[in-house]
Amino acid sequence: MNVLELAAKHVKMKKVSSTKGGEWQGPCPDCGGNDRFHVWPAEMSGKGAYWCRSCGKTGDNIQFLREFRGLSFHEACAELGIDVPNRPSPSLASRFSSPVAPAEKKPEPAPFVPVVHGSPAALWLERAEKFVSWAQEKLIWNTDVLSWLEERGIGLDAVKEFRLGWNPGDDGKDLYRSRKSWGVPETYHEDGRPKMLWIPRGLVIPYSVGGVLQRIRIRRPEGEPRYYVLPGSSMSVMMIGSDRRAFVVVEAELDAIACAVASPVAGAVALGSVSAKPDSESMGILRNAMAILLALDYDAAGKKAAHWWAERFPNCSRWPVPKGKDPGDARRLGIDLELWIKAGVPPALTIESGAGITSQEKPLKAQDVVCGAPADHTISCGELPDLPAAVMELYDLLKKNPGVRIINEENRFTVLRGGKFVGGRINYLVFREQVVTDYLFAHPDAMIDSRNYLNAKRETE
Repeated sequence: MNVLELAAKHVKMKKVSSTKGGEWQGPCPDCGGNDRFHVWPAEMSGKGAYWCRSCGKTGDNIQFLREFRGLSFHEACAELGIDVPNRPSPSLASRFSSPVAPAEKKPEPAPFVPVVHGSPAALWLERAEKFVSWAQEKLIWNTDVLSWLEERGIGLDAVKEFRLGWNPGDDGKDLYRSRKSWGVPETYHEDGRPKMLWIPRGLVIPYSVGGVLQRIRIRRPEGEPRYYVLPGSSMSVMMIGSDRRAFVVVEAELDAIACAVASPVAGAVALGSVSAKPDSESMGILRNAMAILLALDYDAAGKKAAHWWAERFPNCSRWPVPKGKDPGDARRLGIDLELWIKAGVPPALTIESGAGITSQEKPLKAQDVVCGAPADHTISCGELPDLPAAVMELYDLLKKNPGVRIINEENRFTVLRGGKFVGGRINYLVFREQVVTDYLFAHPDAMIDSRNYLNAKRETE
């Protein structure tokens, strides 16, 4: 089955070119839009190829099924009728362990192979460097955009450090350049004329590794797509502070910059979209981190992503912002991002780094931003002995902390007390004990505390 046939089952595709086997455009199955998703059915020896110019997803028919339907490699091949030998290799530990009944086995996460991204071409780097330098000069004089960035936690020093810029366009109109002059593969109109490289007006967000540009993303002031990746860019995952031992995982690069600037303790990772995964470079660093704070939106896609991260990273905690939809929005609403991050990382990190603490200052007190009880707290399960122990433990903690509220809305799942994010044992149970998380998801109320906590539908039994 061709990529075009697969895409047509998810979104409406429109033919825009007949050359070289044709080109179709439509909404991206992941990030939406109108015509950002491109499909070339004749590419890849007839399997077809796709590319989203907004979120950067690309691949053939097998990758389409893995990316947009969550299938494993072997499942995708089976769906397409491709015969692939399946040769499981049991782990060493399994050869010496006692047999376990199939019903008792915990399902293993689907195999995940992180992508290895290459660097942009030399000609692209030359043009991109000039464009970024030019755009940075333009931003310094744009007080409205600088104020907007400052409001979201990115001051002038950070603007300069991360080389943010502004593309005013040509007389207020988007720029168009020869794709060939940038070293980008040509694409063609139906009449055979080559298409130009679109460089829209907006906030220019470069990403560099070791001083070498890897990507240019542009946040447009209006229209779709809101975020546009300049063709020729590498789609490597943005990682700031790779030498740090804790990381905040967000969707947008501006949010990653705001978090990294706010806290010298934690680095930041920007995925680009809620469903994106770490690449080979970031995967190795995250696996060795002491803590990962997952701050993705908690809509349906975010919930699915949270399960994926929890399965593969035991050091990962759900860590949504107390207000707003993302860290930048939270900063605009008055949330101190540094306190929010400190509340989520292990205390050892703040002690080791001495982050923000001088000899005259006292370390951040846990009760200022978190609440909870010690991990060895004794619970009483006499009231409802048929519920799991972890579910009853949270009930006991909620009774001892009557000000705690669990927000259980469709697009938000978090724990607050007096508007501040809750950490400690309560946070651990809510976000990292799956039986508790499932119990809360089944609860009929959008606001949960000790008084209505035990009204949940018992789908965990």
